[in-house]
Amino acid sequence: MKRSPSTPHSLRWIPVLAVALGMLCPLAVMGAQGDVDGRYAEARREYQRLLGRLHIPENQVLFQKNIKTFEEILRNDTQQRLADRCLFMIAQSYHHLYDARRSEDDAKKALGYYKQVAVRFPQSPLADDALFLSGILLEGQDPAEAYLEFSRVVVLFPQGDLTARARQKAEALAARPAASPVAPSGNPKTAAEDEKAAPSAGDKKPKETREPTEAASRETPQAVVEKIQHWSADEYSRVVVYVSGPVRYSRSVLPAEPKDKKPARIALDLERCGVRPKLKPMIPIMDGLLQDVRVEPSADDKTRVILDLQAMDSYRVFSLADPFRVVIDVQGKRKTEAAASAGPSAAPSATPPSASPPAPAPTPPAPARPVIKKGMPSMVEQLGLTVRRIVIDPGHGGKDKGAIGPSGLYEKDITLALAKQLKKVLEKEGGYEVILTRDTDRYVSLEERTAIANTKKADLFLSIHTNAHTDRSVGGIQTYFLNFSTDKESARVAALENAASAKQISDLEGILNELLRNTKINESSRLAREVHQGLINRLESNRKLRDLGVKQAPFYVLLGAQMPSILIEACFISNEEEERLLKDAAFQKELVQAISQGIRSYKDRLAQVGRLGEGA
Repeated sequence: MKRSPSTPHSLRWIPVLAVALGMLCPLAVMGAQGDVDGRYAEARREYQRLLGRLHIPENQVLFQKNIKTFEEILRNDTQQRLADRCLFMIAQSYHHLYDARRSEDDAKKALGYYKQVAVRFPQSPLADDALFLSGILLEGQDPAEAYLEFSRVVVLFPQGDLTARARQKAEALAARPAASPVAPSGNPKTAAEDEKAAPSAGDKKPKETREPTEAASRETPQAVVEKIQHWSADEYSRVVVYVSGPVRYSRSVLPAEPKDKKPARIALDLERCGVRPKLKPMIPIMDGLLQDVRVEPSADDKTRVILDLQAMDSYRVFSLADPFRVVIDVQGKRKTEAAASAGPSAAPSATPPSASPPAPAPTPPAPARPVIKKGMPSMVEQLGLTVRRIVIDPGHGGKDKGAIGPSGLYEKDITLALAKQLKKVLEKEGGYEVILTRDTDRYVSLEERTAIANTKKADLFLSIHTNAHTDRSVGGIQTYFLNFSTDKESARVAALENAASAKQISDLEGILNELLRNTKINESSRLAREVHQGLINRLESNRKLRDLGVKQAPFYVLLGAQMPSILIEACFISNEEEERLLKDAAFQKELVQAISQGIRSYKDRLAQVGRLGEGA
């Protein structure tokens, strides 16, 4: 049946915004960037020309070609001036295509690109629009997730032009009865349902997804699994498989087999990989999520690592280099908790989808829609925007000395001294519960530091470091949050702290799209700004320290953190004058007080935003 050429209700206001987008972009720019600007203007005009005619299949094909044009512009925009606008236009295009032909793939891609705008460009004037439109797209199929998207607009953009409308939408969803059918069956499912989520171990048909990940070429020499470590909390478990060298791997979720008394399982298949002879074949865990981890070598030069599940809502897998290891994060409610809360009101995982569609998987019957009750926790509480417990991570330690100053000062010693002092100040002056990832000179792996923050259910995670450069005249203070690198210097610093190469940093950014879906980028960027401003306000005038700003980069230590998290580069230990300052007790005290002030400002801002979000 042909669709009406009229603009769908969910997107009636978007053409006006598209016109505004064009006004943001000057066309008369010299050189390559000017070409990009010109192509962007042409693509926008083509978008406008086809809009409203997408009921014609031929125009849908042309619209898809125009999406490719926006993607090409995005790749060629070396200055990243148009990146947020291109991503937003791509998202809108897929949104319109979804309204025209009800393809779930279009909906997933629209949500993925909207998410990229909000995650990669939280300061863009389009960030709140992207969140709002995500809510529009989700409200029919997943009201709980739509409620959170609208709530994020209210909480994160209290002065935004869409805040009032987002609040109305959130309130309407909160009042909606559970059984209200509001959307056609073609509406999208979240990526948590389609890609990573699996039922608890007792379900009959958990989903299976298998994605080969090329961590090394086929010519990689045979490696061995050397050890396996794990960390657990109520709703989170992290398992890390350490391998002697890079290998190709794939992962899958295997269904429960009640007849053989086998629970649902996550299987990690490592190619051209053996097992260290003394490695235990089974490691019991029994934390409510995982029953145990088993290692099963096979005759065809492969090793399968199996996580026997007790319960699981979602999981993710990624690899890190030097040493090569595969990290598996599992989230969900413990079996006993899940049983207590089971029922039609059990909420699904709230993970927004990625831009890339998942591999096809068998789909079990859809669960009943969640009930969003009045009297539920405040927006700030529901979004996790409270600060009670803080994990402080003194960088490096033990065999890892970190950077070394001109006089022989070790970074690991300075970071530990600062962390201990900061712990005392925060506990005494702020009343926080503060946990250190290490309180002695011992080695702690980067993945363990994040696991500590997650298992302790921290509200904030701060990793403290000192910077270093081959040019000893370079100095200043930088604060980072996890995201794609936007400049070579940020990539250099990430490589330094990750003990990785620039090439590995580039490879790492390839998996960030997936990892950032659950990461609190907006809150992390705000925490970084508040803490950095506290440092500059207190130290720049008195000590003449250079303000190097708030940056973003893919730090291993921040990967997978489930709370706002930042990495502070407190001066350059390679700079002789700044090394002297770092050794000075009075300066250390100032530095700690400055960080404490930044955290206090961040908490005060949350309280203020919370009052605005609640309409106080």
